[in-house]
Amino acid sequence: MPTLTPPKTRARRAAPSRGVRALRVGVLLTVLMAVSGTAWAAWTALGGGTGQATTGTLVAPSAVTATAVSGASSVGVTWTAPSTGVSPSGYRVDRTDTTTGSTVAACGSSSSSLVTGTSCTDTSVPDGSYRYTVVAIRSGWTARSATSIPVTVLATVATSVSLTSSATPSVVGQPVTFTATVSAASGTATGSVAFRDGGTAITCSGGSQTLSSGVATCVTTFGSSGTRSITAAYAGSAPFGASTSAALSQVVNVAPTTTIVASSATPSVVGQPVTYTATVSAVAPGGGTPAGSVTFKDGATTLACTGGTQTLSSGAAICVVAHGSAGTRGITATYAGSANHGSSTSAAVTQVVNAASTTTSLTTSAATVTTGQSVTFSATVAPVAPGGGVPTGAVSFKDGSATISCSSGTPTLNASGIATCTTSFTATGSRTITATYVGSSNHLSSTSGVVTQSVVNPSAVGLDFAGVTVDGTSVVPACTGSAASGYACTVSGGNNAVVSASVGFVDSTGNPIAYSSATETISWTATGKTAGSGTVTVAPNATAATAKVSATKTGSNAASITVTYTTASGATWTATLTVS
Repeated sequence: MPTLTPPKTRARRAAPSRGVRALRVGVLLTVLMAVSGTAWAAWTALGGGTGQATTGTLVAPSAVTATAVSGASSVGVTWTAPSTGVSPSGYRVDRTDTTTGSTVAACGSSSSSLVTGTSCTDTSVPDGSYRYTVVAIRSGWTARSATSIPVTVLATVATSVSLTSSATPSVVGQPVTFTATVSAASGTATGSVAFRDGGTAITCSGGSQTLSSGVATCVTTFGSSGTRSITAAYAGSAPFGASTSAALSQVVNVAPTTTIVASSATPSVVGQPVTYTATVSAVAPGGGTPAGSVTFKDGATTLACTGGTQTLSSGAAICVVAHGSAGTRGITATYAGSANHGSSTSAAVTQVVNAASTTTSLTTSAATVTTGQSVTFSATVAPVAPGGGVPTGAVSFKDGSATISCSSGTPTLNASGIATCTTSFTATGSRTITATYVGSSNHLSSTSGVVTQSVVNPSAVGLDFAGVTVDGTSVVPACTGSAASGYACTVSGGNNAVVSASVGFVDSTGNPIAYSSATETISWTATGKTAGSGTVTVAPNATAATAKVSATKTGSNAASITVTYTTASGATWTATLTVS
């Protein structure tokens, strides 16, 4: 180094040396533009000798660290400023691509725009691997750091989605599992996957739509048949980019079904309403509730249902029918199918239909007739509940145990279940009449209750008085008219006289005669002091009543007795006995 000149020497040489310093400074600046590290200067001085001296040192920064932000395109760079030497004016940060070796200024820095701190953020960094270098700068001096370890920037990781189905084709109502696998160029994707049927999001009933080890699942069932376009869309989750699978064609066929039929009553009887219930259900793995119609058959014949509904409701259809004939039947139900469920036919249910029980009722056209007078007996045969239908066949009419020979009428049941028999009787008496339905293949036989038929004497033509007394003395009344009509008798008696008599039936000559073999009732009314009314009875086959009828005069005023009887033919016989 040159020998320092004492102050006074520097003063004496000040003027001559300014030009030298100017020259040397120019040389020094030229040198500093080309060197880094220790700065130095050299000069010559008049009077002899040369020299050099160290002016300062620019030290490079150290501990350069580059850290990439996950899923972003930025890198944080930090370093340690030099602790010795001259202080730098700032720093330029350089980024070098480890693959291509190209270097660019980072953090927005340049030789003219320096970073003044000891950290910066390098933004908008393309995906790749990089090393960072920090250059300290002061005036023209530079000092370059060692490079950082490589840092990888991966803002977006490309993904792809593959989609599979657990069952294709499937059937309506069958649970199907769709599995979406999200693959990434690096790492394992996270986040969620949306499954779509065409443009409509699928509501998954099971599975997990959140990725686990890159896999998401969706369990769903399809309620209608057809071919569907299924996709799985990965929404993306930094640093993994979104992606959508190719469309998966999911074929959904109609679900097979099974049909069963049940009877409400077996055995039943003819005419009894029977309810057949058909239940249609999907066969596993299919599901859903079948809709549509069901046809019920008796063998090969379609049943005409009188009730119920043959359209499925909650998978069931109903047919109410009353079988009109006895026998054993094979009942089936056939589901016609729909757009979503296949057709099916039930196994046959055996329906036994027995003959229905019956009841027979009997009526007569007249409770009492005379010998030779026609009378019509009517028998009505009806089924006993729950049976139904109109019985057919013949009816036998009997008088006691003897079969009646019908002169007219129809002993065969008509469309209303009625048979008639017209006959007449030759002798008087009380008869026990019954009607027996012989039965048919569809209705069981039955016998009516007893109808009592009274046959009376046609020779009786009216009423007459016998054993007439006035105050206990027998008298013979004076009579006018005939017993058949307008018959009136009179007797005489004093004040408050009492007349009494027996009453009975007579023939056209006035002779007493029995009317019938039944008990007959004759009505009477009386005027006078003992006015009143009542009845007397005539025993079977008797000619007169045993009890007497009577009337009492009121002082000298007359009193009378009137007796009345209604015949089997409906005629009225009347006779009057007066005491005057």
